[in-house]
Amino acid sequence: MTLWVVLGVAGAVVAGSVGWVAWRDRERVPSAEDGSAARAALGDQHRYEAGRHVSQSTVIQWGQHE
Repeated sequence: MTLWVVLGVAGAVVAGSVGWVAWRDRERVPSAEDGSAARAALGDQHRYEAGRHVSQSTVIQWGQHE
């Protein structure tokens, strides 16, 4: 009986924590209808991919010079 009470309380705490974080972050998550957020995310993704490509080619070129 005590084990089930402890598990129930632990489950309630976990569920409450997840619910609170979801409620707290509800304003931060851009929706699909938010065009400026989608454009900003796409720009960030392109910059990340371009930087990753440059770093990979630099490593390849550096390895060829040895």
